[in-house]
Amino acid sequence: MIIFGAALLVVWWFDMFSDSAFGQMGRSVAKWQRQGRNVIALFLPGFSAGMILLAVVDLLSTLNVPDLVTNGVGFVAVGVLLVAFLGFLPIPLPRWMYPEYHLARRERIRAEKLSRGEVVKMPSSGRVAVEAQRLEQIVREREAAQCADEDSSR
Repeated sequence: MIIFGAALLVVWWFDMFSDSAFGQMGRSVAKWQRQGRNVIALFLPGFSAGMILLAVVDLLSTLNVPDLVTNGVGFVAVGVLLVAFLGFLPIPLPRWMYPEYHLARRERIRAEKLSRGEVVKMPSSGRVAVEAQRLEQIVREREAAQCADEDSSR
């Protein structure tokens, strides 16, 4: 159960915080299957954390840890799992819990770095890469226009 829970946490991390092909694929599969945005935002991390906590409960009972500790961790695990299943309900969550927010944030940071002339690592494939290349082209065109304005004013 720990391996399954950890694997789900890795999938969630890629869906939320990565511009890699795997992350883009996870986000597109969620849209294709018409899962609500809450599945990525709430169900995946909650379910995986609940699975890991249930494995810890099993380990604690095997090690003969006092029942108070084992039951406490068990109640927390069940609570986390119940919260995870709220991810199937179409309730609005804070915007920072959704992958789109983090994607837009990464693109904004990339644009700010490009406008300052810093070297930026661009995504290699997919929609994010196309947007990043378009953004880089816009910034370069603005820089060229500013240089042309400076040259014409001299």
